[in-house]
Amino acid sequence: MKDQIEQRVILSRLFDIYEPVLTGKQREAFRLHVLEDWSLSEVAERLEVSRQGAHDLVQRSKERLTEMEGLLGFSAKEDSWERIFRDLGEWYRRYSTKIPHEAASVLAGILTPEEREDRSD
Repeated sequence: MKDQIEQRVILSRLFDIYEPVLTGKQREAFRLHVLEDWSLSEVAERLEVSRQGAHDLVQRSKERLTEMEGLLGFSAKEDSWERIFRDLGEWYRRYSTKIPHEAASVLAGILTPEEREDRSD
C-alpha cells in the first residue's frame, strides 16, 4: 500500500513538472486515472476510446514522465534544493545570532519564513 501511495506522489510530482510534454489525451487520461482515481473504464468513456486505449494512454504518460525525469532530472534537482534550503534554515536557526547581523539579514532574505522558523514545537 505504501509503495502505491509513494508511486502516486512521485508520478504526481513528475506530472506537475513535465505535463507539457504529454499529448492532450495522455494528459487527460493521466489526470483522470492517476490524480483523480477514475477507473480505466470511466477514462475510456470520457475520452471515447477503448478500455485498452485508456490503459495505453496512461502507461505511455507514465513512461514519458519517467523518461523526461531520467533525461532532465528536474524533480531530483528540486528535492536536492529543498534539502539544501531545509539545512540552511536549520543552520540559520542555530547560528543567526552568532554571525554578523548583516550576514544574518541577507540569509533571512534568501530563506522563506517557513525555512527560518523553528519547527521543534
